[in-house]
Amino acid sequence: MDKFTLEDLKQNLLVDFDFRGNADIDFVDNVKSISEANEHSVVWCSPDREDKQELVEKTKAHLIICDDSIQFTDALLKEKGFFVVKNPKLAFTRLLRNIASENFEPGIHQTATIHPEAEIADSVYVGPNSYIGKCTIGENSILHGNNFVYDGTSIGNGVVIEAGAILGAEGFGLAKTDEGAWERFPHIGGLEIHDRVEIGAGTTIDRGTLDNTIIGEGTKISKSAHISHNVRIGKNCLITGCVAISGSTTIGDNVWISPNATILNKLTIGNNVFISMGATVTQDIKDNFQALGRKILPKT
Repeated sequence: MDKFTLEDLKQNLLVDFDFRGNADIDFVDNVKSISEANEHSVVWCSPDREDKQELVEKTKAHLIICDDSIQFTDALLKEKGFFVVKNPKLAFTRLLRNIASENFEPGIHQTATIHPEAEIADSVYVGPNSYIGKCTIGENSILHGNNFVYDGTSIGNGVVIEAGAILGAEGFGLAKTDEGAWERFPHIGGLEIHDRVEIGAGTTIDRGTLDNTIIGEGTKISKSAHISHNVRIGKNCLITGCVAISGSTTIGDNVWISPNATILNKLTIGNNVFISMGATVTQDIKDNFQALGRKILPKT
């Protein structure tokens, strides 16, 4: 990480802030947790911590992002500088993304394979050993290495896809013959991944049978999740690791699905729903309800 002055950090914070305390700070060259910091670290302090005052007083960091629940004693203000903000985690996230995140230069790695009719914006990065079928990829999207994107997939702007994702494969749709044998149902639908979606490493998302599978704007999907054919997911959802969503289920906006949850096919999950770790969902869930194990309860 490069060295940053206090003025550099002010320009990269990207939230409203009130600076308090010691402004005589030479430079910052690392970001660490508040308990592991050194004098050249920039750190943040969660307002939810019961020991937040002690953490702020004892940290070796001279530059701290926090909210106004901290007691800014004269001794603290003399020794340290504080970016006082409404949401410390968000402020630290934006700062970290600007000064310490890995940057990907636009371009297609020489080992990637691209369909001749794929439409890829000039600002896109495609990593090593990836396959991109006949699909579209919007501005400023990043695809890490070893991804496989099937024909008929559309990827919006600002999308991030980590390594090893498989997007747009044929779903598990079958028809049974009179003799009891299974025949595969052809999937001629596509996969829509809207703007600012993030997809974790090893995640698989199937294309639709006749209509498209849809991942809504701003939704974030963690690692090793599986989303089946014809699923429609709304905006700004959080889908954590190892979640399984069965086919033709519709999920609203701002839904949080915890690790290892399983959702049955052909359900409707409303807006602002919370689904707990390991839950098995076998029925529809109304807006603002939560699934705890197999129970469906109003959110409190």
